[in-house]
Amino acid sequence: MIKIIPFIIGSGLYLSLVSTAIAQGKGNDKKDERDKWEKEYKEDKDKREKEYKDRYKDDERYKNTGPYTNREKRDRDDDKDYDRDRDYDRNGRRRNGGLGGVLGRVIFPPVGSPGPRQLAGVPKGHYPPPGECRVWYPNRPPGQQPPPTSCHNLRGVRLEPGAFVLHGDRAYDADYDWREEERRRPGSVGRDILDILFPPRR
Repeated sequence: MIKIIPFIIGSGLYLSLVSTAIAQGKGNDKKDERDKWEKEYKEDKDKREKEYKDRYKDDERYKNTGPYTNREKRDRDDDKDYDRDRDYDRNGRRRNGGLGGVLGRVIFPPVGSPGPRQLAGVPKGHYPPPGECRVWYPNRPPGQQPPPTSCHNLRGVRLEPGAFVLHGDRAYDADYDWREEERRRPGSVGRDILDILFPPRR
């Protein structure tokens, strides 16, 4: 019995070494297979690129370009055409900015958010001087906007829907309930804005 124990231990070690060697051999087979596949893929890709270059070598449009360069260029040109067309209406007039165009764009709050609209893109030179206010309509060019005036003069003036009141360096959405904002954050809305948008009743 004692003589059999070393034999059993030796057999177990031998079997574990053999199974490890077999497993490593299978791993090497997978690596060789992957290397073979990568080599075939690269050869196939090189062959396709060579065929492409041979097919279009005399075509001026495809000189000094790879197989995908012209497609990318065409896509970029299409994007430029789209951007240009998007900026003009069907009568050829520029939609936003530019010669006599509308300055400023309205940024709406996220859906379901009770916040005010934002006015962006109005240069600071169009804001009123300190202590004055100016009504601004986003759908009109600068030459058709009301001039800056004393904030007191705007009290009780009926504003068209969509208007903003420029005061200091802020644009206040005339359709938003700034009284509620002032209740939530006292001191966040100027007294002039509240008097213009919600004149005291006499």
